[in-house]
Amino acid sequence: MKQLIKIKDLFNTELYTRSKATELRDCIRNDAENVELDFSDVSFMSRSFADELYNVVDSFRDKSFSYVNCNEIVNTMLAKVAEGRRRERKRGIANPKFVEIKDMSSLERFLYTL
Repeated sequence: MKQLIKIKDLFNTELYTRSKATELRDCIRNDAENVELDFSDVSFMSRSFADELYNVVDSFRDKSFSYVNCNEIVNTMLAKVAEGRRRERKRGIANPKFVEIKDMSSLERFLYTL
């Protein structure tokens, strides 16, 4: 069975946060095998929304997803995030420095050394 989800009807025309993308998970029916996400009239998509959208889609192994009516902004963001997810992620600092902050004075001294 196919399910059509009009993104604008769920989230409006600007897609900003990861939490909004996770709300999509609750909208996907169990009986849907093919889910079509319709981005008609969506004018903006943040990188965080796009990344979380991929996490939501990846969590449904038994369903296929398609993106339709994407404008250049949405296509570009989806492509950039997909490209970033294919690359190896480098996280953090190899040898982080830990500083004990006991009060505002010690925090202030630490911040002035940065």
